[in-house]
Amino acid sequence: MRVLVTTPLLTKAGGVAQYLRVVRPHLQGDVEYLTVGARSDHESAPEVVIRMVRDCGRFARAMRRGGYQIVHLNPSLGSKALIRDGLLLLIAKIFRKTVIVFTHGWDHGCEQIIRKHFRTLFGTVYGRADAFIVLGSEFKDRLRVAGYKKTVFVHAAPVDDQLLVEAQRKPIRTRAGMDHGRFNILFLARVETSKGIYEALDAYALLKSEHPFVSLTVAGDGWELEAAKRYAVALKLVDVFFLGHVEGSAKFASFRSADAYLFPSHTEGLPISVLEAMAYGLPIVTCAVGGLRDFFENGSMGFITESHDPHVLSSLLDRLMNEPALCRRIGIFNRRYAAKHFSASRVAAELQSVYQFLAESAH
Repeated sequence: MRVLVTTPLLTKAGGVAQYLRVVRPHLQGDVEYLTVGARSDHESAPEVVIRMVRDCGRFARAMRRGGYQIVHLNPSLGSKALIRDGLLLLIAKIFRKTVIVFTHGWDHGCEQIIRKHFRTLFGTVYGRADAFIVLGSEFKDRLRVAGYKKTVFVHAAPVDDQLLVEAQRKPIRTRAGMDHGRFNILFLARVETSKGIYEALDAYALLKSEHPFVSLTVAGDGWELEAAKRYAVALKLVDVFFLGHVEGSAKFASFRSADAYLFPSHTEGLPISVLEAMAYGLPIVTCAVGGLRDFFENGSMGFITESHDPHVLSSLLDRLMNEPALCRRIGIFNRRYAAKHFSASRVAAELQSVYQFLAESAH
């Protein structure tokens, strides 16, 4: 069984690239990757069109020559990715390939536009896919509303094996908050409005006014990074550290130095950073988005809330700071849960089983 997987540039940041980088070493059999999509963050409109035409040409040549039984597309539910992968899906079907579409991110605005104006077109194109994979059951339900009637698999996201091994070396805190004179909150994500960076800063401001020993580390790059720095200055916040993009040992160090993980995102598929924080034994304070709803156990893994109100977020963090025994129980639970459910080998095996299912169904 030969499988062709389309992928963004794997050196780029982002959830799709990270997912594919992490599972790749664990995929068995004849699996090949084909890079599609933006090669830079600064493409002009004509460059986008030219690149898309070239990607379609390269993809068509692979379909003609490669002898692939399964084609695995990886769009996010956003306009550019949907147009590109819709074209790739139609090309694959011209060559009578079995196609699975794995939607990683989910743009709710794009979804509303599809429902109102392009539902028939979406069904005509993406209804040809033999199966979908999504990162949460709510996305399966939304695909059904959009009219997709075939098989939809709900899968987890992977945590890099190296990170899992490194995380085991971090001792679970035996004390927290005032007991050890420091409490470092970590926000590690793209610094964007949709990721909740301003809610995180506002929640920290409320917490800092009551607990002078608390600090906030913001790790990540993004369009709002400089604006977020100015916002922190305007709020006269101290002990806020903006690290920019981190990876490798710098990323591990960010998790090791943290006492809790804050992620008030507005929209997600399944945020890998939350799973990584769990692997490090960090208690989580997050908003109920995407695939987190499917497994997150409120109180056992930290706290999950429907609210983005900074007062709510700060009160949940305050509880963690003042209940060291609770922090320790959560840390032990999270580390074990992440190692059991989110290892790259486990997630790759689930993906491989989908390939096998589709290959057998095609006969």
